[in-house]
Order: sequence, then C-alpha cells, then structure tokens
Amino acid sequence: MGLELVHRGAAADRKAESANLRSAVGRRAPVEPIHRFVHITSGDVYAFALVADDFNPIHMDEAAARAAGLEGRICHGGLFTAIISGMIAKAFPGAIWMEHNIQFKRPALVGQTLDFVLSLDQTIKKPTKTLGIIMVEIDNAKGELIATSRNVVLLPAHAALDEELPAVQPSPREQPELLGSGAKAH
Repeated sequence: MGLELVHRGAAADRKAESANLRSAVGRRAPVEPIHRFVHITSGDVYAFALVADDFNPIHMDEAAARAAGLEGRICHGGLFTAIISGMIAKAFPGAIWMEHNIQFKRPALVGQTLDFVLSLDQTIKKPTKTLGIIMVEIDNAKGELIATSRNVVLLPAHAALDEELPAVQPSPREQPELLGSGAKAH
C-alpha cells in the first residue's frame, strides 16, 4: 500500500472501550485492538483491478464516478477484504478464515487514508478447536465509518487464549512512523 502507520490515540482508546463492552457477552477480548492506517493510492486501485479483473469505471475514471453521483473514484470493496485478510494473518499466524461479512456504510475515495481497527471480540472454545470472532471497523481520516466487518476464524491450536498472549502489534508510538518503499513493518 502507499502509506502505512501504526498509532493509537484517544479515539482508538474510546473504540477499545466500546469493543470491550461488546465482548462482555462472550469471553474477554485477549488482545488489544490493532490499528493499520492505509493510504489508498491510484496505483493500489489499479494493481487490485489487475488482479481482480475489475475495471468498473467508478474505480478507474473520475468523470464516470462523478456521473454515477459519487464525489470521485472509489476504492474496491474487495481491496478492503484483502487488507483485513492480511491483518488477521499477521495477528494470528496459522488462523483459518471461516466466515467474512462486510457492510459498507459510505464509499472510500481513492487518495484517502483509512484506519482499519481489528479486535478479537470473542473466543468460543469447542472440544477440538477454538473459534475467534474478529471485528474490523474502517474509518476515514474524518472519523466517519466506511465499513464494518465480522469475521469468524479457526484459531491455531497453539494460541493459548485463556492465558496472557504476547503482543500482536507494535508498541503504541507517540509519533506514527511512515513506512517507505524500502521499510518493513515489525
């Protein structure tokens, strides 16, 4: 992606409290919410269009998007699903995605920076497996909700969720770090 930041601020803390309230129905959430800030560029949209073979003019052509009543070109919804998949894989290596549901609330324009917030809201212990209910909220820079996603994953057998887990995200930073073309995320 064009730009990626990791940072927790006051808004993130409010969302974490909300997530903890939602998870009170099941078991307590064993990990803190994970934030991934992604700036969606024209190059990102074009690369996704190549892989998905989705060249819908609302994604590729500014005039066509405006003619359709949009403020400008919009991101592919499938691109969000791909980013969510990567976040789940990074947070829970070896997890198997069983179910994915996404609801779009408003379009995300090409060129916007989006905040993807992943939280493990509930774990469900079965005799031979543990399922995780993972929620993801996507907000734009104005704090407007773009989409929500509910995901069910089969957690890896080695994930001891009843015990303290090691951190699955970098430490919160006061100053977000930009990841350039040669930098790697931790």
